[in-house]
Amino acid sequence: MPEAILAYAGYRFLRHFTYGWRNWRAPGRVPHHLGRRGYRDETTRRRGDATWPIGLAKTGQVWLRREDLVQGVAIEGDDPQFQAQAVANLVFGACMNGMGAIIVEGIPQPFARNKADLDEGKVAKKPEMLTRQISQIAQPFGRDTEVYSIDLDAVPQPPLRVAASTLTAAIADMRLGPEAEALHKELLPLAMAIATRRDKSPFEIYAAFLDEVALGQLVEGRYEIDGHEVDAGEDASAEGAALRRAIKPIQNLPDDKREFGRKALAAHAAEIAGLKSVSLTEGFDLRSAISARGIVCIRPSSPLTTALVIARCVEALVEGGPGHAADTLIHVVYPAELSGKSARRFRAAAVQTGAIGTLSLPARPPGHIYKAVRKITAVRILARTGSRNGASEDAKVISTIKDCSFTVDIEMPA
Repeated sequence: MPEAILAYAGYRFLRHFTYGWRNWRAPGRVPHHLGRRGYRDETTRRRGDATWPIGLAKTGQVWLRREDLVQGVAIEGDDPQFQAQAVANLVFGACMNGMGAIIVEGIPQPFARNKADLDEGKVAKKPEMLTRQISQIAQPFGRDTEVYSIDLDAVPQPPLRVAASTLTAAIADMRLGPEAEALHKELLPLAMAIATRRDKSPFEIYAAFLDEVALGQLVEGRYEIDGHEVDAGEDASAEGAALRRAIKPIQNLPDDKREFGRKALAAHAAEIAGLKSVSLTEGFDLRSAISARGIVCIRPSSPLTTALVIARCVEALVEGGPGHAADTLIHVVYPAELSGKSARRFRAAAVQTGAIGTLSLPARPPGHIYKAVRKITAVRILARTGSRNGASEDAKVISTIKDCSFTVDIEMPA
């Protein structure tokens, strides 16, 4: 009996010694469940603490730490199915770690189910949102009832709440030029003030002033809304005084630059006037969703509404208290029409608050977007097709994390 006890004690000692100093040499980090058995990360010399699976390589599951993902992740590929699969993988990781997730989908591209539909001239249908797929992922974690969807193309109720600064940031992101940004900066406060007095939509009034004649009259010091005319030179009321103060900066803009800016903004006037899916005064607040660690799926309807959602995500991140977004993943499908500046602001806000901010990009991003994101992305997941040694490859991961750099082919989980 004493010999058996001595042998068992020796076994336990050798097992602890062997596993306690065993380093992880596969790509990525040591998963937490192996860290508990004594496996150490070769780069950090600490026991494994990775809790985020990103795919399956030939050497086994590839894991990263949450801190690695905070440094920036980009998913690059043109196949919508691959992008949806990668987004689903991110949501799975968020649920696995008890985090919230906000997914900003791409602009829906209508498609025909078959050639007969095209021949018959039927209206192409839009693809479904990822809400159902995300709910199926969240169900094993008991979180499927938490999934909330907002389709900005379907006038959601309640609408998405934004601020005046949100629209200003979106306009700046649309690459309309400094003249348009300067005119917008002066025109929006005036439209909001008039909307408050007349109980009308500020977006409608703003868009109305982008008409050449209407803006010309405004520069002269007068405007007309629903038959009510206000003249800054003759009206001695408070409304007339407010108009005189408001139009001064607009009048100070050079005529040629003001007209150039008006033309650039006028191209989006109809869309701005018809914005019913967002509101400046009420609606769904993203900041509250982040604080509550909710799972939210948002589908924009155009580059402008995408820019609005990204700008609101940035504001929601920085407006909260310290650490309020540390348990949140925000993923954005970034359109090529935007400037790339919002991608940098989004990533900077995520790092500042400790949130995981990830982007979906085309397989070959346009030059202005590539320059904007190349220095703020530590992990790139590239869609791949083809085979090697008869095994299919879904993606290639390129990690430039300082102490965990690697390149590996992975299969995305179904």
